[in-house]
Amino acid sequence: MSIDMTPLSDWINTNSENGPIAVITHRNGDMDTIGSGIVLSSAIGENARACGIHVGTLARKILNGMDVAYKQIDASRPALPRSLGGVIVVDCASPSQVGFKLPNVPICVVDHHSAASDSWPEEALELRGDYSSTAEMVWDWTQGQGIELDSNDATLLLAAIISDTGRFKHSRPGCHRRVEEISEASGVDSVDVIEMIESEDLNRSQKISIHKAVSRSKIHAVGNFLVSITRAGTNEGMVARALLASGADAGFAHKRTTGGIRVTGRASRTATNLGIHLGQLMESLALRLGGDGGGHPGAAGWSGNCDEVELESVLLATLSAELIE
Repeated sequence: MSIDMTPLSDWINTNSENGPIAVITHRNGDMDTIGSGIVLSSAIGENARACGIHVGTLARKILNGMDVAYKQIDASRPALPRSLGGVIVVDCASPSQVGFKLPNVPICVVDHHSAASDSWPEEALELRGDYSSTAEMVWDWTQGQGIELDSNDATLLLAAIISDTGRFKHSRPGCHRRVEEISEASGVDSVDVIEMIESEDLNRSQKISIHKAVSRSKIHAVGNFLVSITRAGTNEGMVARALLASGADAGFAHKRTTGGIRVTGRASRTATNLGIHLGQLMESLALRLGGDGGGHPGAAGWSGNCDEVELESVLLATLSAELIE
């Protein structure tokens, strides 16, 4: 369902008079947040810059060779302009998912998630819609403003939509129309973008690590669903997808990090149609274990501090409870 994006234009016009606008991406740096942030800042103009603490593997790959403006910042010492007019946070369900403390300036949130572990300040402008991706919201806004996008912008938006919908398996009404509009306006074929995404450049050690993670997975019956959980050394998203390919209805891969533990989940389209919502599951994990989590029905994540046995036990119990409700 589309929403009125006019308030974004009003917010930009008002706050850009007080200084530059930082378009901030979330700390996981996936394709949707990076693509949406770069395209939105480019559309706003020279008074805006996309920035964040991390660029994920896929986003880094798609950006390779592109002439785009993106500033990677240090989470412990985020260097933002002192005269900042405001920040627009893209594809981020809650403040904790930014990865650093935001400055005390006006905040606008452009996001499509329905689940979050904590709330934005009351004075923040929150633009949320029932979209498959934040990139679609950015596209709608550019069209409403009559802004033309170049081929790089179109590639970034298409890559964001394709990756966030799991190659359209979790697309919502209006998604395919927007993909066609972007392709027609730019001449960029979505099939070419899919091929870019799928041409994974994994080294030997990564391939071995992914194979080992899948081979040591444990399968659990949760209601009528088969749920597979494993420990991953790298590429958790790919491991979770591989668990689906091996027959699981939902797959989870967790990894130890410097800050604790992170779990990435993927669910099949059939499973989400039958009631699994990983975004809500990860939000519930955050309520029970602390940390922060959220995401989409078919793709979501949580990060916090607990041991692996507790994580797996609470994850399964929470999923079981939510399916019964």
